Amino acid sequence: MGFVRQSFKRQIFVVFLAVTLFLVIFGGILTVQGFQARVVADYERMDAQQEELVSGRVLDLLERSEATLDAISQNEVLRNSFFKGRKNSLEIYSNLYEVTQDIRTFSVVDLYIGSRCMYSTRSGYKSDPLPDYYSVLYDAKNSGGKTVYALDPGNASESGAALLIARRIVNKDEPGYAVIRIEQSSLKEQLGGSLNSRDGFMLTNEHFRPFCMMGTTQDGTVLSGIRRNLFSGQLYNAGFESNIYITPMGDTGLLSVYVTPPALDETAVRAGYQIILLLAVISVIVCLVVANRMSNYVSKPIATLAAGMKRFRKGDFDAKIELEREDEFEQLAVGFNKMTTKLKETMEERVAAERKVNETRIEMMQAQLNPHFLYNTLDTIKWVAKANQVPEVATMSASLAGILRTSISQNQFVKLSEEIKLIENYCEIQRIRFDDKFDITIDIPDEIMEAIIPKLILQPIVENAIIHGMDEMENGHIYVAAIREKGTDDKPDLLKISVQDNGKGISDEMLTALNNDDPETLKGHLGLNNVNTIIRLYYGKEYGVLAVRPSGGGTVMIVTLPYSEKEPVRADDKTTIDTKGET
Repeated sequence: MGFVRQSFKRQIFVVFLAVTLFLVIFGGILTVQGFQARVVADYERMDAQQEELVSGRVLDLLERSEATLDAISQNEVLRNSFFKGRKNSLEIYSNLYEVTQDIRTFSVVDLYIGSRCMYSTRSGYKSDPLPDYYSVLYDAKNSGGKTVYALDPGNASESGAALLIARRIVNKDEPGYAVIRIEQSSLKEQLGGSLNSRDGFMLTNEHFRPFCMMGTTQDGTVLSGIRRNLFSGQLYNAGFESNIYITPMGDTGLLSVYVTPPALDETAVRAGYQIILLLAVISVIVCLVVANRMSNYVSKPIATLAAGMKRFRKGDFDAKIELEREDEFEQLAVGFNKMTTKLKETMEERVAAERKVNETRIEMMQAQLNPHFLYNTLDTIKWVAKANQVPEVATMSASLAGILRTSISQNQFVKLSEEIKLIENYCEIQRIRFDDKFDITIDIPDEIMEAIIPKLILQPIVENAIIHGMDEMENGHIYVAAIREKGTDDKPDLLKISVQDNGKGISDEMLTALNNDDPETLKGHLGLNNVNTIIRLYYGKEYGVLAVRPSGGGTVMIVTLPYSEKEPVRADDKTTIDTKGET
């Protein structure tokens, strides 16, 4: 079976061959057997009709003979001929010919007194005498006036003998008998037109002694076989291929044996199975040809599909498959082409996204290392150091070092606690710069400080609150809080970080631009734009920065991220391909 599974062509051939051979062989056997049963039934019906016809002809002859014997018994002239005294022979013969005219064409009628034949319808001479002990006369004498049937032992042979039909007409010391003699030749002549050349007929007594054998039974083989079977206790037709019909001839004690050949002999049945074998061989050849053509028809588009997929695996994203078909293969080709197109677009989008991430990172680094910020900070450090000679110089230097260290780190993600530390360092510097005109409050539970977030996403927001929100204020305040919001079965927990100031509030233009992700308007606010871009590239468009302007004044910036304590996989890496081949 492994050899078959290795080839699609072999699999089709085996399937076709199994189905075809099953239909040919099983159907052929059923056809032959059904045809044989139908022919046998038809032939049996015709044989029964033919046997009935032949037996009817024989029975008609016997009935006519019985009627003739009745007429003789009832004819006064003929009855008187059996007694002594002067007789008119002409009158006797006249009556004899008259009552026997119906059977004279096939028989001879003799009138016996004792063993002597006194009158006969035979032309030219009388029949031979029959001794009283002769079987037919003896049986007739003791039959009580009934008709008896017997062979004529005087001319009996293996092929049969004349049929003698006798009846005692007058019972006296020397009884009178009427004897009808039917020769084999006469019986054959009467039945010749009713018998087919392939059939055989026998008329026998109840002991299967033949009176007449005709047709295929003339050689005596069938009769010998019937006797042998009966003597051995078997069915009379055991061992015969021919059909044998045995019919009793009324109360005569005679049997009609009709023999017909089988409807289909072994040669015909063998020829039927040879035809089935020939059809099976032809089926094998046809299946081989059809399987070859079918496999080529199916494997050609498969090979084309495989070649296109191979080109695609090697990096040819422009690979396309063209099939001039209207079936499922054409649908596969269309799906493959859509898939390659979509994957190519996805790859291009990923490259563009990578480029944008890199550019955004550079811009964020540039924003964090803003020359003005560094210059102002260093200038402030200089003047503080000259004028006051106070510890603030160390504080500003340490805070700036912490910010620079975080900015140039290769790690793209940090814990929330590290990001909060960076904000504190940044605010330490800015408070000294702005002469403590603002303060900051951090309200974040310890249990969410282990959350992982992209680095430097809160510092631009805090910077924006200080620079733009609390400009010219004396008592500014920044409030930073974070919560973990429970998700649902199909959505993760959320980390929401809010940065609220009590400044002059965000403008309507900026509020709309930030909440609608309008990159053109946000170009002037590089920090906010970059934060929003980084979050959405890593987590998806459903996350990012949202601005709210409270009724009491100031601005609330809300950063929404999926809560996780592990570094995430960027959103554009989560590419799947559906069952239609579309990305």
